[in-house]
Amino acid sequence: MIDHQKFRVPDQSGGKGDFFAEVNWNPEDKETNECGVIKFTFPDKTQAYVKREHLHAILFAMGSPSEQKKMIPTTLTKTRWYETVVSVTAKKDIYKGEQITFPIKLSLPLSREEVIGGFEKPKESQILLPK
Repeated sequence: MIDHQKFRVPDQSGGKGDFFAEVNWNPEDKETNECGVIKFTFPDKTQAYVKREHLHAILFAMGSPSEQKKMIPTTLTKTRWYETVVSVTAKKDIYKGEQITFPIKLSLPLSREEVIGGFEKPKESQILLPK
């Protein structure tokens, strides 16, 4: 978690319309202390409070397709295939003592990561395909 931060947002028209955005300004309030609400202070000293989700929605709507792709949370799971053969000895209904053999193929996750933004496609040598 980040500490209290105050950002100056410059006015592009050249006037004195700069305003400020603050996060984590109230350590007693859990919602505002965990970047859940952003406080905007305007030049006339009025304040507005915006939830982080709404700010994300605005930024997402204004973004280009490539920027939007970077903003979408993605889960990257690396897996490997495990193949084996299972043998079972029958006790009933099949010839007593007969072995039944069948193949099993399992996908085992190696690691799982939450990724914000696009991730690079793995190199072909890193892609594990089933046989």
